[in-house]
Amino acid sequence: MKIKPAEIRNLIRENKLTQCFEWGKCTASCPMAEFFGGIDFEQTPRGIIEKALLNADLVTGDAIWYCLTCEVCTKGCPSGVFFRDFIEGLRQLAIEKGHDQYGARCRCCGGYFLPTITQKQLIKKLETDENPESLEFLFYCPLCRRRTYSQRIKKNHPYRV
Repeated sequence: MKIKPAEIRNLIRENKLTQCFEWGKCTASCPMAEFFGGIDFEQTPRGIIEKALLNADLVTGDAIWYCLTCEVCTKGCPSGVFFRDFIEGLRQLAIEKGHDQYGARCRCCGGYFLPTITQKQLIKKLETDENPESLEFLFYCPLCRRRTYSQRIKKNHPYRV
């Protein structure tokens, strides 16, 4: 299903992307390059804002899935652009319209919880031969992760009632 241009324009308006004056603080402070070991301009906050304002297709590619949604760019923006909220809105639209190949789904409840790009990078950074089962929680949403972990604790607790 195709995303209507009006849906993107609403996100642009709601998150004040037109107020961006190309200060560059969003991209300069963004931790994505360090986390991923480098990124292209089109994956940076500034690059995505430019594409959005030029009515470029944002949801079929992977650029919007690199954002870590840490909110560093939003907090440091002198123009008041809500970039994190814009990205989350775009991702939600993409998922609703079936462009969710970059979204990891929880193995328990099936809901979207993390970009696959981030999930793969976390696995790569955390993978060890000593304890590979410690990575299993990267495949569950936060709610299911807490529930599963709580159940394990209750099951193995020495004072179980």
